[in-house]
Amino acid sequence: MLHNPSLSRIISEIQEFQALLQKEEGRERGRVRIRTKERCPKCGKKFVTIENLGIFCPRCKTAPRRFYVYLSWKGRKIKIYSFRDGQPLSSWELAKRACEVIQHEIESGEFDPSKWVKSDVKKFFFSRLTEEYLHERKKVLSPAGFRAKRTWFRQYILPFFASKDVRDLRAYDLNAFLNHLLEKEGEKKKKLSLSTVKKIFVELKAFLNWCLRQELIERLPAFPDIKVSEPVIKFISPEQQAKILEALPQEHRPIVAFLFATGCRVGEARALQWDCIFIEEGFLVIRRTFSDSIIKEIPKEGRQKVIPLVGGIKEIIEEQARDKKSFFVFPYKDSRRKERWIPYPQKTLNRIFQEACRKAGIEGVTLYQAARHSFAVSRLAEGFSYEEIGAALGHSSPQTTRRYARLRAEQVKSIFEGAKVIPFWKQKDES
Repeated sequence: MLHNPSLSRIISEIQEFQALLQKEEGRERGRVRIRTKERCPKCGKKFVTIENLGIFCPRCKTAPRRFYVYLSWKGRKIKIYSFRDGQPLSSWELAKRACEVIQHEIESGEFDPSKWVKSDVKKFFFSRLTEEYLHERKKVLSPAGFRAKRTWFRQYILPFFASKDVRDLRAYDLNAFLNHLLEKEGEKKKKLSLSTVKKIFVELKAFLNWCLRQELIERLPAFPDIKVSEPVIKFISPEQQAKILEALPQEHRPIVAFLFATGCRVGEARALQWDCIFIEEGFLVIRRTFSDSIIKEIPKEGRQKVIPLVGGIKEIIEEQARDKKSFFVFPYKDSRRKERWIPYPQKTLNRIFQEACRKAGIEGVTLYQAARHSFAVSRLAEGFSYEEIGAALGHSSPQTTRRYARLRAEQVKSIFEGAKVIPFWKQKDES
């Protein structure tokens, strides 16, 4: 093929012209414009757009009340009717500001329509994502656990963050939420303890971690540090337990005595059935528990626990076996149902226990504390190790058992006995 300089120059000029057209077309395609769907309310004609001045009717001197930003982006025609915070474009100035922000994001490669288009933005709202999150958690949580989680969201988290985009959440927002909750703490009707505030933040962090796993957010915001004092471990002595048992009606003593002797959770004793009792073999198995009024086929720790039938435990089980009224070991007779034995309702058992405490002159302790906490503290006082007590109670971590050791004065008694103290209180004031 012969080389023709003239032909080559023409081809080069055509290519440059095509490139110029494509560049100009690209600019036009990426151009962000302000438009309106409204017409002049007086003459009914379309509004006129004058660049950098506004949209109005030159004849009637009227202007639209609603605007939208129009652009073509990656082959998609996009109409934006509100600012990123959801504020409608109700003025030319606001629409122009939105236009400038969008143009800047396009030029810097940061433009994301899902942060501007209302139908896309809604996908990232707390209110919508919370529904999806709770729906997932309901499948794996216990009824009581799910009810608590749902309460934290409905009462505290959603009212503050409902229309917030999870992608825009920053440490500043979390600190503002903390201050909001602490202000509620000061209100007598809505008093929140710091431990409750911390639980709310634990739920919020779990939700945002779920958003992170779903790739809805790129990172977790920094959470405020909430320091909570260690919860008070309440317990009673064996003598006080005896007083409570004596104050109880005879038919309710077995289940409370069983809780005192084993340190079981209340839900585990309520759910205990005869298929878990092996009298001849000399043990029973904690296989089930109640969560609210629903029975679960696995205890809280996620594994079964064996309790030997010895001493007072054996006596209680054998006494219940002599007169079986139900497939539950500790049945409760519901007076509203004729000859119907049911497992103890949680509220009923708590009410019965509190009435006995009142008669015995003991205040400020729950059945859980009187049984489980007291079991741990008394066994520590008797010299049993953390590992032994943790195994008896089914603790999954030794740290859980060690909480009770702080109440054991005998552990540090020898240290204080050796302390030399100057008897200053016996010295006379010579002055």
